[in-house]
Amino acid sequence: MRATFQALVIGITLLAAPAQAVSVTDATGVTVVLPDQIVHVLPAGPPAALLLAAIAPELMMGWTHRPDQAADWLSPALAALPEVPRLTGRDADIASILAQTHPDLVLDYGDVAPRYAALAKDIRARGTPALLLDGALSATPAALRTLGAALHREAHAEALAKLAEALLARAALGAGKHTVMYLRGFDPLITAAPDSQAAELFHALGWTVLAPPTGGPGFRPVSLAQIAALDPDILVMGEASWRDNTPGDPAWATIRAVHTGQVMVAPALPFEWIAEPPSVNRLLGLAWLAGADPVGLFASYSAAFQDHVPSAAQLALVAAQTKPLGVPK
Repeated sequence: MRATFQALVIGITLLAAPAQAVSVTDATGVTVVLPDQIVHVLPAGPPAALLLAAIAPELMMGWTHRPDQAADWLSPALAALPEVPRLTGRDADIASILAQTHPDLVLDYGDVAPRYAALAKDIRARGTPALLLDGALSATPAALRTLGAALHREAHAEALAKLAEALLARAALGAGKHTVMYLRGFDPLITAAPDSQAAELFHALGWTVLAPPTGGPGFRPVSLAQIAALDPDILVMGEASWRDNTPGDPAWATIRAVHTGQVMVAPALPFEWIAEPPSVNRLLGLAWLAGADPVGLFASYSAAFQDHVPSAAQLALVAAQTKPLGVPK
């Protein structure tokens, strides 16, 4: 179960001076006493890396998946960070990674599931403080504030939390009651299940996620005939390469969302806007699909969360990549 807003923030105790220790109760209900001085923070996985990059990039030890192709979309400091081992991988050697990196703090962000709670517990048992923060989209402002308090970045975290609240509120105003399918891949084509993590953003918009009735809890195989039968109002393609590799199969033209121009291709500038990694980057997809101007949205987000002011050429690319895609009949 995901923690509530209160569970994320309750128990934060700031002592007299900013340089002194902080006790934080994380999303699992465990109170962690942090070191007086935190200089090196190791993100446990990609979602944590994006959250940490937004709050305290100068403390971040590196990326668990270095975004080399996106370097021009980040601040020079973030772009220069090395790749570090990923703790959330199922085969991760926890002891070896901690011995290699010597972090002052390990940050995990995402599902508050037993597996990740056990990982945080294991790390703490080895003598390294570890925090697991709730990665639910609605809990983004709380996660920002919690991490800001833990790292003595309260003012910056509060500014980001307010921006996150504004983007969430933009979605809550209503983007219409639509049915949607979120597609990935080409061969095979797969679609997000209604109760999958990938569907969370669409639920926040009040949209109904459609998928074949069988095939697993995450992504399910789907055919063009099934898409046509389910008849979604909107198709969202989860990979930016769709825009340059539109399938030429005339069967696509039989799908209502295609011939009504309701095919959206999610940008990946510099990270995917919809689902991967499931972190603060999803705020972009949420507000975009809710109808926000994508250029102004991205400019504000990039400056705040990535310490990067986009160039005119980059904003033009955002404009081009956020236009609905038409598949010729």
